Amino acid sequence: MQLMNERRELILEDLITAGTVYVSELARKYDVSYETIRKDLSQLEEKGFLVKCHGGATLKQGVIEHPFQIREKENASLKKSIAQKALSLLPDNCSMIIGTGSTTLELAKLLCFRSGYKIFTDSLPVANTLIASDNQVFLFGGELRNKSSSVFGGWALSMISEIQVDVCFLGTDGFANLAGPSSPSSSDACIDKAIIAHADKRYILGDYTKFSRKSLFKICNWDEITALITNDAADVIKVAELQKQTNVILC
Repeated sequence: MQLMNERRELILEDLITAGTVYVSELARKYDVSYETIRKDLSQLEEKGFLVKCHGGATLKQGVIEHPFQIREKENASLKKSIAQKALSLLPDNCSMIIGTGSTTLELAKLLCFRSGYKIFTDSLPVANTLIASDNQVFLFGGELRNKSSSVFGGWALSMISEIQVDVCFLGTDGFANLAGPSSPSSSDACIDKAIIAHADKRYILGDYTKFSRKSLFKICNWDEITALITNDAADVIKVAELQKQTNVILC
């Protein structure tokens, strides 16, 4: 039987994956009583992760920022296909900035099998993934941020201001109102704004579920972006609406 904190973390992962969880299914899965699961859900609700409903709970979107380690597991196959499309857009030997995020990390994994690129990043997982690749890799300096496993602050902004790259790839937490890609973190959004200003081509990587999600801090307007890369499962009406503001590349 799992320890309480481990079980609650697993329940949260279930919730992020499915969107909704049920007391009866969780009790059976983790071999505990209904009352134990209800207490787990109550504690997660107090932390702002979910909203309890009759017989279970639903994920609370846009209010809290899930740790990178949890977000990395969400919609993994969708993110991989987006990363493949992003890779196909890269000219040989170009320079790029890869921002923080779980989808951008999938792109970094693919770049491990390529060579000749100059890659800058504010993401520790991206840098760690690429450290053994045959690319030239630069990690921006700055204060470490746990939730996004990235760096931020004046040092990072100063380093970004000294370069101009061919292309950048950034993640997003959602864009339900279509005003622009968003982030749950003001510091991450600030870094992303700087990255956009220092890249010739700018791509946002976001799976189709981001059309129904939004967060607190807008990164930029859509007309500042070269294109959004998303899945072909995205709602056609929402895609058409967004195409009035920027290019949308489906994969």
